[in-house]
Amino acid sequence: MEERLRRGPALGIVAALSAAAFFLRRQQLLTAYDETGMIRPGAGAGFFTYFTVAVVVLLAVFAWRLRRCPVRQAISSRSLEAAVGMMLGAFGVLLGSFIMFFSPNAASDRLLALAGIFTAVCWAAVAVGNLQGKRLHPALFFLPVIFFGVRLARDFRTLSSDPVILDYCYALLALIFTMCALLELGAFAFDRGRRRLAVFFCLGSVFFNAASLADATPRNLALTGGALVYLLSCSWLLLRPVAVRKAAKDANQ
Repeated sequence: MEERLRRGPALGIVAALSAAAFFLRRQQLLTAYDETGMIRPGAGAGFFTYFTVAVVVLLAVFAWRLRRCPVRQAISSRSLEAAVGMMLGAFGVLLGSFIMFFSPNAASDRLLALAGIFTAVCWAAVAVGNLQGKRLHPALFFLPVIFFGVRLARDFRTLSSDPVILDYCYALLALIFTMCALLELGAFAFDRGRRRLAVFFCLGSVFFNAASLADATPRNLALTGGALVYLLSCSWLLLRPVAVRKAAKDANQ
């Protein structure tokens, strides 16, 4: 599998599935409710739900067939494409955080926005550090988890009052997969990475973030889009079979 792997086609398929998730989720939101705003019977378990389950299983099988590689070289590269993608992801989070700071919906939004700005700085530092071939500090990978963790806790507390789980389940899944992906990426800084899990959560995050874009507000559009692009860029690095084999060889020497 590894020798036949082509990351371009693999990520292209994931991008196509993610685009389908966006449009299917949008269609689901348009047709799931009646004129009174109540969910239609059976709308919660429609085609998109089964499509989502199938994609998650497909991603799990794909990731399981990859080779293990725990060392930091798995996510380190002087790839200009990956660096540009990471910088775009950082810009999206920065933009969303600025919108949150200057147009807060709650008193805590300004503090959360500052955490988002710090996350964008960390991601930009990762992009520049990789481009320069530097060994990155583990904090650059783990500190952004705080931002997404606080968002998850806050959004769940706010959204869980809605009795219709269809309204918010994909946004929460996007945050959960993003947090897990960032944690798995951080493990590579200690040469204890789990490549299979990292790929699964990164690609799953891309999929669920794309789905949650269908009903995102402007600030969430920037935050979610930024996370999507950043983790897609990380996936680009993780799916390098030649570089990964070399890194594993170097680690055993």
